[in-house]
Order: sequence, then C-alpha cells, then structure tokens
Amino acid sequence: MNNDLSSYFEDPEFKDILAKYEGMVENHTPTYFDAEELTDIAEYYASQGDEQKAEDAIDFALRLHPTNTDALVFKSRSLCIKGKLSEAYQIMNLIEDQNDREVKFLKADLLIEERRMEEAESIYQELAASEDESFEVLLDIFMTYMDANQMDYAEKWLNKIERKGYNETNSQKYRDALCDFCMTFGQPERATHAFQLSLDELPYSVPHWNGLAKCYLAQNEIENAHEAIDFALAIEENNVEALEVKGFCYIQNENYEEALRIYHQLLPTSKVPSRIYALMVKCYMDMEKANEAKAMCQEWLKKCPKLTSFEKSEIFSYISMCCFNLNHPEEGMKYIDAALDLEPSFRGAILQKGMLYLQMNQKQEAVKLFQKVLDISPDDEQSEILYNVANSYFFLQMYPETIEWCEKIIRNYPDDQIEALHLTACSYYNMLDIDLCLKYLALIWHKSNNRFEDEYLNDKRFKYMFANITHLIKKDGL
Repeated sequence: MNNDLSSYFEDPEFKDILAKYEGMVENHTPTYFDAEELTDIAEYYASQGDEQKAEDAIDFALRLHPTNTDALVFKSRSLCIKGKLSEAYQIMNLIEDQNDREVKFLKADLLIEERRMEEAESIYQELAASEDESFEVLLDIFMTYMDANQMDYAEKWLNKIERKGYNETNSQKYRDALCDFCMTFGQPERATHAFQLSLDELPYSVPHWNGLAKCYLAQNEIENAHEAIDFALAIEENNVEALEVKGFCYIQNENYEEALRIYHQLLPTSKVPSRIYALMVKCYMDMEKANEAKAMCQEWLKKCPKLTSFEKSEIFSYISMCCFNLNHPEEGMKYIDAALDLEPSFRGAILQKGMLYLQMNQKQEAVKLFQKVLDISPDDEQSEILYNVANSYFFLQMYPETIEWCEKIIRNYPDDQIEALHLTACSYYNMLDIDLCLKYLALIWHKSNNRFEDEYLNDKRFKYMFANITHLIKKDGL
C-alpha cells in the first residue's frame, strides 16, 4: 500500500501521463495506457475529491486490462465506499490471485465496513506475521483503521509500532502517524509536541506548519495558530491548505471580511470548491447575513454540477436554515423537503424541518421530529441535539420551552451543562424573572471556578444580559 501518493502526483512524469490522459478525454482520441498509469490517475482524481473522474479512469483501465489486480482492487474499494458492498465483493472475487497483499487489505476493508472486526483483525494479524511485523506493514494496517475511523484498533497498531522501537524522537513516519491519530481523535496537545519535533528537523515543511496551526486552532490558541500559518505562507505564499487555515483563523477571530477575501481568492482555482463554498456560507451565516449565505448556496449548486446526493442535501439544508433565519418558513420547507427526498435519514435535515414547523407554530409536529432525531441518534450526540432544539426555541423567543429543553441537558448530561445554563439564565432574563436569572448565573459562576468565560460574555445572545445585570451580580457577590 502506498500511504502517500501526493509527492508522486507532483512528479513531472506523472503530470505528463495525466496531461496525455486528459487530452485523450477532451479530444476523444483513443490512446493506450498501462493499468498502473490509469490506476494512478484514478487515485489522483480520488485524492482531489472528483469521484466521477476517478470512476471514469478506472473503468477505462478495466476495459483495457480487465484482469488487472490493482484496477479491480480500486474498483471494489470505491464501490465499498459508496456502500455497495455486494457489488464490491463481486468485483473482488474476479481477482485471480486472492493471496495478493492488496487483495488481503481489500478483504479486511470490506469486513470492517460490515463491522466484522474480529475477522478483519485476523487477516491483519496474518499479514503482519507474514512480513515479520515490519514497520511498513504495521503502518499500513494502522492507516487502514484510521481511514475507517476505528480509534481503538488504530491505537492498538500504533502501540505495536512503538513496541518495535519507533517513537517521536527517532522516526518521522511515526511522528506523522501519531499526529494523524491525535488530530483525528481529539488529542491536539500531544499532536502539538509531535509537530514541533518534526519542525525542528524539517523547518521548511509547509504541511507540518499547517498541521501545527490546526493543533493550535483545536486548542483555541488563535494567535499561535496565526503565527504558525504565517510561517507556512512565508515559505509558500500560495499554498492552498495554508490559505484555508489562515481563513479559518480569521473566522475564529470573527474577522469574517478577511476570511471571505481569502476564500474568494481561492475559489476560482480550488480543486475542492465545495469546501471553500461551505466555509464562505459559514462566514455569511455567522455574520447573520442570511441573504448572502443563501445566494452563495445557490451559486454553489450552479457551479458544482457533480455534487453527490448527500452534498446536495446538505446545501438544501443550509438554504432552509437561511429561510428560517429570514422568517420564511414556507420557502424553507420546500428546500428541506428537497433535502430529505435525496437523503431521507439525514438527521440534520429532520431536525431542521422540526425547527421550521416550530416557526410555523405547528409545535406538535415539531416535537415529533425532534424526538425522532433523538431516537435515531447515538448517545454521544444526544446533548448536542437537545441544545440545538433549545436554541431554536430561544431564537423564536419561546422562552418557557427553551428552559424545558435545557433542563433535559442539565439533568442528564452534567458535563454539558454550561451552555444550557447560559441559555436558561438568559431565557429567565428575557422573561423579566431576574431572581431565577441570578440563580442560574450563580450556578454558572460556581461551575466555572468563580468566573464567567469570555466566549459567553462575548456571545451576542448573552451580551445584553451580562451588560445589564453586572451590578446585580456584584451586589449579590456571585
């Protein structure tokens, strides 16, 4: 397995092959390519997020080389990613050498997709043993579990690499693997140290400066993130990832105009324009410019005709949210129904439809959908869903209902109480019940080590409350 084809994609030899292929496609001129060349082209398009071009390239490879193992593996794996498991197995079974290394990895991929983890693990154990548990095979297995978002199994194989003597101080590949693991599974502090060690040895590595900046962002160390990304841009001023991260730093500073300036600069040449459009929509939504966000979504749909069904559903959901913010629930309902026609089980869209029902004062229909989302969501997402529902009631100035939904969080999710307590305190303030507002502010004060966090003091929903009740807080000695 090749863990990093990105450097090869920059090779002049590959660029010549890609140009030759794209010329063939554009001019409809039959041209011969090796299976390996076409598989690399498919890998390239996949890395750029262009699923259709990747599929076209691998289908062309299989027309020329119908029994090629690498092409069949790619085809099977792409079907697996799309959830077409039976078809993926059919393609895999066409491969002549079922003992090929890549085929074994493919078998494990399919098993993981079916959550048959013990069987997948058995294949990996055999593979590792057959290669004397070399660093390369252990790293390949680790990366497979990372791609599948399997934290426990990924950590198990990362530990195996450590036991072979590789660690942060003696192996750059290990450091990169560790950073990938830590950033994926919410350990930015540990990743920060590994990135810093990498930069001691590779001070001009833009990807590592970008990674360090992302670590700082994850820890809300915005100034350090700015500094790290400025180093990256000093080395390569037009680096796309660095510019994206710089834009996100501006978003965190609420400097949306500068973020939008960067994203407008990136958009015309971006190989993944959907990501840029999503960030621009976020900027406009955070600026409370729903009309601009809505227009950007419509441009996104127009300029990106090869969007997947889920991507279209997400965009329709964003437009529906714009309609909600503009108090146009009937129009919003049309878009959210379009989203659910494409993806009936899209929980975010179901929740959004409930919010629109709420705005139309159809409260029973709204509650049914809110409960449906809770019923089909995993336990670790329950408090976030409850908060989103409470915040919807708050937006619509339905304060008793806001308090009712916040109480569900306060009672059942003690680690997630602070946001709900703020929303409850502000609801009582808006209902002119100052005594109960003070009661909940006191709870916040004590749970936050006798202070109010800046993120809440500066939150536009709560600023007015804090500004007008400060004298009471001081008087009562909260």
